Amino acid sequence: MKRNLLAMLGFLILGWTLIAPASAQLYSQFGAVAWTDVDGASHTLGDYKGRPVVMTMSYTSCRKTCSTSMLVLKQMQQILERRGREATFVVVSYDPAHDTPQQWQRYRDARRLPSTWHFLSGAQSDTKRLAEFLELNYWVYDEHVMHDFRIVLFDADGRRKRDILWEPSMDLESALADL
Repeated sequence: MKRNLLAMLGFLILGWTLIAPASAQLYSQFGAVAWTDVDGASHTLGDYKGRPVVMTMSYTSCRKTCSTSMLVLKQMQQILERRGREATFVVVSYDPAHDTPQQWQRYRDARRLPSTWHFLSGAQSDTKRLAEFLELNYWVYDEHVMHDFRIVLFDADGRRKRDILWEPSMDLESALADL
């Protein structure tokens, strides 16, 4: 009996540990942190509260993973538009020292990315904290930032709904069903 009770308690603690990051609020953690957009204006993630948010991290000189991320984001926006749904798309820089508003503008223009998407850079310490929160591992190798592929979906209140990971059979239609 004691062994069963201890095992059940262990599973409950493990469950709470696994649930905690998924239920963490984007706005309670990062709602007041200042970021700079392509126009040089200061924004907080709290500015986007009230609409679902599709978020990832990228950097302007990336030649691999970030290109794939942008293609998937475009597909996601097309799906949402076809369904008559709206979401705020936010891309935060892994490399804020180099990703100036002008660099982000050139990046967006060169890839013909929607002007409604928000490309942000901030302090390095906030960038690291956000990457950890989003569970996006990254590290610098020579002059490149090596990083994971992950797009995170938040509901209008900033609750994490779903993570899109790179898989050859990724079903974006289903992933966006309840956004």
